[in-house]
Amino acid sequence: MSSEHSNLKKLILVFTAKGVKGIGGLLLAWVLAMKFGAYGTGLFFIGYTFAFLCANFAQLGLGNACLRYIPQVREQHESNLSAMWTISQLIVGGFALLLSGAVMFYAEPVAGLVFKNVSKWAYIFYASPIIFFWSLTRTNIMVRQSLGDMSGITVVENLIIPLGMLLLSASAFVIDFDVLCFLSAVTALYAVSFLYSFFSTRGDYGLHFSLRLHSSVSVREIVVYSIPLLIVAFSQTSLIWINTLILGAVGAVVDSALFVAAMKVAVSISILLYTFNSVYAPQISAVYAREDNEALCSMYREATHALTLFSFILLAGVAVYADVIMNFFGAQYTAGTSCLLWMLLGQICNCYTGPVGYLLILSGKSRLEVFNTVAGLILNAGLCVLLYNSLGVSGAGLAFCFSNVLINLLRYFQCRNSFGISWLDSKQKFFVFLQLFIVGTYMILYSYGVNRELSVAVLLISYLLLNINNIRSLAAGLRSRN
Repeated sequence: MSSEHSNLKKLILVFTAKGVKGIGGLLLAWVLAMKFGAYGTGLFFIGYTFAFLCANFAQLGLGNACLRYIPQVREQHESNLSAMWTISQLIVGGFALLLSGAVMFYAEPVAGLVFKNVSKWAYIFYASPIIFFWSLTRTNIMVRQSLGDMSGITVVENLIIPLGMLLLSASAFVIDFDVLCFLSAVTALYAVSFLYSFFSTRGDYGLHFSLRLHSSVSVREIVVYSIPLLIVAFSQTSLIWINTLILGAVGAVVDSALFVAAMKVAVSISILLYTFNSVYAPQISAVYAREDNEALCSMYREATHALTLFSFILLAGVAVYADVIMNFFGAQYTAGTSCLLWMLLGQICNCYTGPVGYLLILSGKSRLEVFNTVAGLILNAGLCVLLYNSLGVSGAGLAFCFSNVLINLLRYFQCRNSFGISWLDSKQKFFVFLQLFIVGTYMILYSYGVNRELSVAVLLISYLLLNINNIRSLAAGLRSRN
């Protein structure tokens, strides 16, 4: 996507692509549930999740470092783009290859960390190459994103992988796949995504292999900057996925499957937050570099207003139909309805506070973000183990909720102290009070037995009509800002 497009066009494209990915993820979980049952689904996701988390660790934070430094060093010399691309590939690729090989070699003891029975080591072994392929794929995506190019995200992460998984899922009903064969096919899909991202990035930007960085910024400085981001990136991803591994290790494989289904539904609402972060990240970095604090606060208000306005529709819709959504995966999955509702509460705080995480990272305050994400991860993991014993899989959802609230409140108050941002301005007050009124009205109608579909339709139309001027002004601002 060209960086000359308005923010509105970028947001629409990224949101559409992320929507395809979100739907693909939900359908994947559904197909696995239909084909292999909750137990088979749990086996797949535990092995896949372990490899996926290792891949995020293997990126060494260089992806987010690219977001900050590539625009800066490219302005100093055009050849620096090739040098940054080469250096990031070598560092990330070398480490990822060693990590992937080590996991494959020690697959059996590693399996003992996430499965009660180490005989499931094959699920770790077959997923291990994902560590290498996804690490380099994601690095190429971040290089493109640093240039304001969203095509790396949309094509690879949101089209090739999810659509490929759906194709494999559909073929599982025709060909007699077992879970290991399906996992192997997904690993091969990640290999294809790596090849595409590598050659397309190199070709689109005319990149060549180079180790000469003509810049006042040294490789050492970039690597040192990336170390806190390593912890941030790993903790953020682990916050979402770690409960899957914990439930497999201390609970039951089936409970892992229930959590994954609820998590995929709840986290899909963060598509809006991810979309705004992806589009605004390079602009936040540029505004901070020229020390324009007023523009920074304006960007925050614009993004947060839009997130609060539109995420409510998704959050409320999923909450109202939580039981129907979980039953979509099968009768076994209705036990995860409470887990989903707890996770939705956590997502409210996640979406409504806006891009505060990126404000910290791109303004050089990554150490604060390290503290936030590690604190949230520790709280989530600890509460998951503790609450699972008393509440079952719902306890894992409650742990996720508490950790999201903690992280985003810490981020907001840190940003407020550093940049003077304000969350509850007059427009935000209008959104919040109107949404509380809508929720209260629905609860009253529900208590009197009014038809659910009729209540939802009337309240949704009322909400949109009352916000029609706000929607127009937000669209106009996004269309004019580049």
